[in-house]
Amino acid sequence: MPRTAAITKVFRFEAAHRLLRHGGECANLHGHSYELWVTVAGPLDENGMVADFGDLKAVVEEAVVAPLDHRCLNDLFDFETTVENLAHWVWDRLEEVGLRGLARVRLWETRTAFAEITRADREAAR
Repeated sequence: MPRTAAITKVFRFEAAHRLLRHGGECANLHGHSYELWVTVAGPLDENGMVADFGDLKAVVEEAVVAPLDHRCLNDLFDFETTVENLAHWVWDRLEEVGLRGLARVRLWETRTAFAEITRADREAAR
């Protein structure tokens, strides 16, 4: 039986937004220091790796972090920029650029609050 594993790489970016349809404080323009955890899983290759951390870093930084960092998210998207919707956008974007083995996206909005999307969540929604 082949060995499998999951690896996670952590990324950080700063962004501002406002929740236009929300009645609370988040309707006002504010910013977050987002932390993004991207997990890929699968069988180990001949080098004993699921994926190279450097390759994973390059893909996520180009496809996700660079377009969002120090931006107003409302200027980029036509959906409500909740952490849940943003986590789904991250998943969609990583699939779009062909990231293999995507298993989990966890997007922290604050030190104590995050949204998480898993492959099982995505498959159940189809």
